[in-house]
Amino acid sequence: MDTNKATQSFESEINKELQKRIKTIGRDSTLSHTILWVSIIARFASAIMVASGQQIFINNIWLAIIAGIPGLVVLVDKTFDFARRSSSGIMYKIELQELKNDYEFGKINAYRAAQRLQEIIRRHESSFLKIGFLTGERNNVLPEPQYIENTIYNDGRSHSVETNHLAHKNGMSGNGNGVK
Repeated sequence: MDTNKATQSFESEINKELQKRIKTIGRDSTLSHTILWVSIIARFASAIMVASGQQIFINNIWLAIIAGIPGLVVLVDKTFDFARRSSSGIMYKIELQELKNDYEFGKINAYRAAQRLQEIIRRHESSFLKIGFLTGERNNVLPEPQYIENTIYNDGRSHSVETNHLAHKNGMSGNGNGVK
């Protein structure tokens, strides 16, 4: 495959992913806020209807339906967790934008950028499966793997970069209470 075509394909793919994230973040954020407001308004309305003591509807079934809306909203919110999906989408978008910037400013070459794009997509697409009530693992968030770049491509010169290395003094680590 021609490298020029591959580069254009990569640029097109990353731009497409960024646009998709922007739409998804907006949708999930809007749904999260809408669900919250529907719940608040339904609770307030049912409380007012009961407190007024007047029969607003011909049949009390409508009052029961309005009073039941907050429970339904909680079920929908816990099942789909739009707020968490939105924040996860924001992190996804940030990583894509960082990758795009790294590539455009020559920090990484096209091949490594394409590899990182696939890693980001794989990690984040599978993370959406872990969001929601039905997963059973709501609080178990796995640490995200860190990208380690040993070389920065800048003006044709190569510079070493140290990232995420912990140095142990004298080859010893502490026992956890400050004593070596």
